[in-house]
Amino acid sequence: MTGSGRLLLAIAVLAVAVPVVAAGWAGAKVPVAGQVPTDARADAAALYNAGTDALSRGDTGRAVAFLLAAQRIDPRARDIRANLAIAQARAEDVQGTTERERVTPSPGIVLSPEEAWWIAALIALAGALVGGLAALRRAGRGLFVFGTAALAVGVLLWGSLLLRAREERRHPEAVVVVPVLEVGPAPDEQPRSPYLLGGGEEVRLGRTRGDLVEIRVSGNAIGWARRSGLWRVADAARYTPTESR
Repeated sequence: MTGSGRLLLAIAVLAVAVPVVAAGWAGAKVPVAGQVPTDARADAAALYNAGTDALSRGDTGRAVAFLLAAQRIDPRARDIRANLAIAQARAEDVQGTTERERVTPSPGIVLSPEEAWWIAALIALAGALVGGLAALRRAGRGLFVFGTAALAVGVLLWGSLLLRAREERRHPEAVVVVPVLEVGPAPDEQPRSPYLLGGGEEVRLGRTRGDLVEIRVSGNAIGWARRSGLWRVADAARYTPTESR
């Protein structure tokens, strides 16, 4: 490959990485719709305290909502994860079903949204630098392939994070905070038997009609319910007692 060809190749590699790094910086600094603010550790502490108090009172729905919001801010806190697991188990016991939106966390590395954005951006940048320098300095083909592969991994990670953020904007995560929530057809739809959700059930929200909101479970719309019986996880901090903040 000629010198100009190597230069063009290096520029192309960097041109792919720069937008990813910029997007990673933006994703880490600006919360996406539905993401709990993460500007202070006290937020996680207040949410944890509120969730633990709700759990001790037997208010499973609010406990799950508060603790899910706390986990978004501090996903590696063992006390938050332990109490959240207890609250979710109680919700499953009451409802008598395992059809839920939540996914049991893996024992691997747990990252906050900001950390995930930064890692994706840094992997892409490192891969671009390695690949670009390898192209410019006539380094071994293996080094160039390694850099390109790292860049591809960073771009793929960034893409998956972007899809998750988009899903949260379109269908925010919510928790049932009343003992029983009736989910049925909209007033202008064909009548059918209602679907009952118990306190602590985790769902996603869709369209809204007045005081009704579309309920989605496992990616499918199952009906409509009153919004007053649900809390968006992103809004849980609004319901924490003032004295605990």
